[in-house]
Amino acid sequence: MKRIIKLFGITVCLVIATSCFANNINVQLECKKIAVSFSNRITNGTPMPEQKAKIGTSFNNDTKDIDLIIKTGSIQIGGTLTVPTKPKTSSLVILLSGSGDQDRDETLEGFKIMKIIAEHLASQGIASFRYDDRGVGESTGDFVNSTIEDHSKDLEDIMEYFKTSKKHSFHDFTLFGHSQGGILAGKVAVRNTSVKKVILMGAPAVPLIEVVTYQVRQEYKDVNLPKSLIEADVSAHNKLMRAIEDNKNINKAYNLFRKTTESILFEISSAEKAIDTVKLKQKALAKADEFKIIYGLPSLTSFLYYDPSKDLEQLKIPVLGLFGSLDFQVPIHQNKDRIENALLKSGTDYHFITFDNANHFFQKATTGKRDEYGTLEKKFVDNFLDGISNWIIRS
Repeated sequence: MKRIIKLFGITVCLVIATSCFANNINVQLECKKIAVSFSNRITNGTPMPEQKAKIGTSFNNDTKDIDLIIKTGSIQIGGTLTVPTKPKTSSLVILLSGSGDQDRDETLEGFKIMKIIAEHLASQGIASFRYDDRGVGESTGDFVNSTIEDHSKDLEDIMEYFKTSKKHSFHDFTLFGHSQGGILAGKVAVRNTSVKKVILMGAPAVPLIEVVTYQVRQEYKDVNLPKSLIEADVSAHNKLMRAIEDNKNINKAYNLFRKTTESILFEISSAEKAIDTVKLKQKALAKADEFKIIYGLPSLTSFLYYDPSKDLEQLKIPVLGLFGSLDFQVPIHQNKDRIENALLKSGTDYHFITFDNANHFFQKATTGKRDEYGTLEKKFVDNFLDGISNWIIRS
């Protein structure tokens, strides 16, 4: 009972599931931003690549970190350019974090995913750039109300900056996307000839709506509930998302969602001697209210029905796909075949690596579940980093 009540609580497991890949802290921040009416939309103008400010430089024996502010119309993007002292390639790897308002290091459960990757790449002679999402760190703008098109524009403006910069000049790019960042990598690569390679790290190949419903089912995996109730809940999620997307029949879908939740809670509580009907109905109402907000976030909804495999089908550049056998957020069975079929259709060169016992962060894991992330060592599984750098240099 405790497990399910927690599951129906505010900003816990299912909230993370519906935000697909975001960590719990970032989802809470999004909901808080909505609650205080962070409604300002950011519109991008023509990028002004030379209007920049270097805000810090650090060195070690092999690399140099240069903190940059890149102005793109009405907002600025803060990021770190990490360059090797002895480069082995002239291209720049741009690191794209997963969903949620991430900092440039993609710090999740204390694990600085992109920082570690950038440092390794530099040690192998490969330059990279990682950046704060809108409204995070040195970047301005409104993350909650930004869409997939806004994120694409930011990435294109970053590439334009490096192509026109006299001080930090790069003309060829590798787009490295983790999780939802992989969707962005494929989308931007298709329409930019300066992108020469793509790396997909635990990236979805299906519309996020399918990942969401998969994760909803996963939350009930260890719960003794009739299959009919579980599927009724999945349908309630689907109908609420579609109603909000179409801006039609929202109240009807909302009420169905609330009533379905009530049914599940009453079923779970049926073995108890005394059922607090008022409390259960309050929990159902709270869950329905919460998901109505979450499913209305542009930062999520603009990705929900976008099919990334359609972009992959058009790629004519080399692709590296990285998969974790214990990734339960973007599972192999749902995404790997879809990616491969898309790339086979495109006819491009690709290489896949599957890492045994690796979770969504590519840590060595036992279960791969989210509640395990914070307990694991803050390092990647063996051969993960070398697999990336070797492919970049040799492909």
